Amino acid sequence: MTRSLIAIVVSFFLTPVAYADSCGWPAQDALNSVVRVTSDDGSHASGVVIGDNRVLTAAHAIDEKYQSYIRIGEQLYPAHVALVDRSKDLAILEVDSLNIHPISLGDSDLSGSAKVWAIGFPRAESKTTSTGSFKVKAEVDGALHTTAPIDSGQSGGGLISCEQGKHVLAGMLRGFAAYVNGDEYIKISNHSVSVASTDIRNFIGEWEKARQ
Repeated sequence: MTRSLIAIVVSFFLTPVAYADSCGWPAQDALNSVVRVTSDDGSHASGVVIGDNRVLTAAHAIDEKYQSYIRIGEQLYPAHVALVDRSKDLAILEVDSLNIHPISLGDSDLSGSAKVWAIGFPRAESKTTSTGSFKVKAEVDGALHTTAPIDSGQSGGGLISCEQGKHVLAGMLRGFAAYVNGDEYIKISNHSVSVASTDIRNFIGEWEKARQ
């Protein structure tokens, strides 16, 4: 079973943001920072290593009633749910001895038609990377909308961009966009939704303050 949030696209407006540099395909360290998240209930999602033994993932991919794991190849690493914010769809997992280089958070929001890469594990299969461009930052919830396509199971994965020639985490993948047609959700092609790096940074900051 894979978990992926379906984001319903309503009206949103452009927000002026800082310029983001463009650069080539993500380096191996950036690609390696995106990992598979699994659980005893059989669910599968994605996550991003953002610190030593610290993995960011989507809150909707986590159920505290079940043990979560980070899977690297065939190796499972038990993960402790350190913090969850359901309103922002963010969660932090702590793992012992993960030994994966973390990716840095972006310092500024995306702008213009900045190039992005969406990285995750669709449908619990191999890691994939899709490319696209930034479209808009929603005024209501601050979510990032891009043309990088994603699928179920990529929730919690990384939205990568480039700042000053360095690949950074611009956001965390939440789900694909969709519209309502009667009783059905119809997926919109080449449209994904992510939590912005500014919201991620605030989330981590609140957690670190609470730990002091």
